[in-house]
Amino acid sequence: MRVDTIHLLVLIQEVFSAKVKLVSEFLSGYQMTENQLKLSSKLDLINVISCGEIVSHSNPLAEIKLVRNGIKVQVVYAFASVIDWDMATVAKVIGTTSTTLSRNKAKLLSSQISERALEIARLSMVGIEYFGNIETWNAWLNTAHIQFNGRAPRTVLNSIRGRELIRNFVKQLQYGFTA
Repeated sequence: MRVDTIHLLVLIQEVFSAKVKLVSEFLSGYQMTENQLKLSSKLDLINVISCGEIVSHSNPLAEIKLVRNGIKVQVVYAFASVIDWDMATVAKVIGTTSTTLSRNKAKLLSSQISERALEIARLSMVGIEYFGNIETWNAWLNTAHIQFNGRAPRTVLNSIRGRELIRNFVKQLQYGFTA
């Protein structure tokens, strides 16, 4: 049994390393290295969505500056790849369309859309931390729950209140409140 667990961990590390390498190559024009995508054993999605400008524990003023300047559209593609979402889903939750993103790859997102992208990255880190991996987090987001009126949590990701509900529900799960 122990050998199977070790084998599984090695396999997960290989898959993660392959994804990091793919994203690193994708962002090579932005000088983002493989080491910038990794933060010890924990994936820092804030680092990914900001193209290495900030990390999850950066000064809030650095986040504000990033949002005001705008996040690079091309980085949104890397973020989608890392969390295994299609661009239509990412575009919808950040408040734009995949067509708009594909037409403006070399541009910066507006401050409002940049802020939403940062919030989605932060919320995804909370979910991934609780559920243990990206796949389980995504499965949970796509599963209908009574707490969301029989809908999947992903359907409310595009609103501030929806993201707040998801965050609060995950925290309740974390502390054992299931009702």
